[in-house]
Amino acid sequence: MKNKKIKQSITTKGHRLIFSKKNKQIIVLYLFFLLITFQNARALGNWYVFGDSLSDNGNIPRLTGVFLPPVPYYQNRFSNGPVWAEDFPRIAHFKFKPSNYYAVGGAFTGPITAKGLNGKANIYNNLENTSWSSFKPFFVTPQLPSFLTEIQSFAINQKKFKPNDLIGIWIGANNFFVAAKQSIAFEKTIFTNNPSYAINAGIEPNLLYRMYFLYMQTKDFNTAIGLLIWSTAQTAVSQTVYGVRELLKLGAKYIIILNLPPIQDTPALIQSGFKAQALASIYVELYNIYLQQMIDSIKNQTKSKILILNTGLMFEKLISNPKAYGIINTYSEGMKACLNGKPYYSHYLFWDGVHPTAYTQKIIAQFVSKIVKTFYPYKSNS
Repeated sequence: MKNKKIKQSITTKGHRLIFSKKNKQIIVLYLFFLLITFQNARALGNWYVFGDSLSDNGNIPRLTGVFLPPVPYYQNRFSNGPVWAEDFPRIAHFKFKPSNYYAVGGAFTGPITAKGLNGKANIYNNLENTSWSSFKPFFVTPQLPSFLTEIQSFAINQKKFKPNDLIGIWIGANNFFVAAKQSIAFEKTIFTNNPSYAINAGIEPNLLYRMYFLYMQTKDFNTAIGLLIWSTAQTAVSQTVYGVRELLKLGAKYIIILNLPPIQDTPALIQSGFKAQALASIYVELYNIYLQQMIDSIKNQTKSKILILNTGLMFEKLISNPKAYGIINTYSEGMKACLNGKPYYSHYLFWDGVHPTAYTQKIIAQFVSKIVKTFYPYKSNS
């Protein structure tokens, strides 16, 4: 009888021991599951990009069937290699896929009036559909997108962002290029007393009247054209901010916006002369000031996580001290140097008249990655 009790006791203790081990295994597995779930919840999200040629990863052929820009541009990008928006997720370990890139070369901030290929003013979303396209007449149809229609495409295709997704925006330069052409048309109108030049260039009648009235008062072209640049910057920022609000409605929680770099220091504007540079400088300054003010207002209203990156300051450093960054030329086109057989063209600041080289694109990506670390709360699991 005593032996039986001893056996029962041992058996009972054995069951307790086995049960205890199982409990430990279950608890360990449960804690491991919680850890993995927490890590996934805090992991980096997807990277999405909206904008123009500065961020375009080769979207024009996909939208039009036309393989532009051509060689020696790299795989239909406006550079000689990947753009910053492709380098950034590799550096910062974000998830990404080509279909997350909605930026398209030539994109305006939204619909604006410009001169069409038929010589008449019409409403366009993209510089490449206008008479000032670098590749006319390829883009009569279809209409290439603006920043706002890129966002509409996302809403149709992917519907919503996840809470840990990061959205990048770089837009606004192409609006200026239209205004620069319109300023020339306005001068022709004054010289010939023929309003058709300005109207066909896309200057709105009400704005044209105000510009003409201002010129008659001051007899100063610069003052009148300053009104055009001011109006262009106002429209561009209003459309950009409207797009940001739409992104927030689609679930965006973290947005970075690259403000405009010094367009006036690009080879194209340097070659255009002091007057064009002065207009570009005014436009960039106005755009960046208005953008900061309006984004600050959104942040105060919504408590949204939106960060504006000062690319102007970054480019000023590259231009003022290029050797420190391995850049050998800040004012010429690397593509022309390449075609002329000159060495080291890949270390030029610019590839063509307005677009950075792949080398500069990587510098931009590193600049963005460094700042995002201080702004974006999720961390890489890699």
